Amino acid sequence: MRLIKLITILLVLIGLAVSFTPLKYYYPYVSKQIRPIKLQQISGSAIKGSAQKATYYGLDLGQASWLVYPSSYNAVTLELNLQNTQYDVSARIIQELKEKKVRDIRGSVDWSMVDKFINFKHGEMSGYIKLDFPEIAFKDGVPERIVGTATTKELKLLKPIKKDLGEIEVVFTSENPQIIVGQVNSRSNVINVSGAIYIHKNHRWEVKLTLLPLPGEYEVEYAIQNIGDRRRGGGRSLNMAGFY
Repeated sequence: MRLIKLITILLVLIGLAVSFTPLKYYYPYVSKQIRPIKLQQISGSAIKGSAQKATYYGLDLGQASWLVYPSSYNAVTLELNLQNTQYDVSARIIQELKEKKVRDIRGSVDWSMVDKFINFKHGEMSGYIKLDFPEIAFKDGVPERIVGTATTKELKLLKPIKKDLGEIEVVFTSENPQIIVGQVNSRSNVINVSGAIYIHKNHRWEVKLTLLPLPGEYEVEYAIQNIGDRRRGGGRSLNMAGFY
């Protein structure tokens, strides 16, 4: 009994030491444990702190701030915020014994981060994507559930003509045990966008979209002519796939 009491006191003292000791003093010793994440210009502690620059596999994540606390007898929660000039996203990451959950992912991502992946060469767009994901659950590094929406806001065509493109929404559900589907639909007066995003449990992902400008929207049709492949009957078909 005395040994258990001493161990408990020791653990409490270690916890207090970690809570109040600035992370920058011992970061070189723990950096290997959080690879491939790297932090620079650190302030605060491992429990509550921030970094002026965070990178993941060399990708600049911008500024990061965090708060770590036990959320139950078998889980630890990390409240995380990442922001730079292109996005501002916050989330709660809950690590349990057998499962990792990411909850309350909310924030915005500038459209320019999407633009470069869809070969948009004949026009220019602006806007942002609003994220609202109550839950994403992982098991063995693979997404088990994704519930939430990603919706474009203030999406506008700037060149070759200025037009309001309306909203494009992706709604994620996890009804199929082998695949997570994000249904894509649009609310627009100039273009219909439909299709789906598929996240397979075997580390594959697919994007299959149909982009169909409404009759008379010639500038929109010109702007998207390099996206995907020409579709019989008009518009474009975008098919992408890869691994995560």
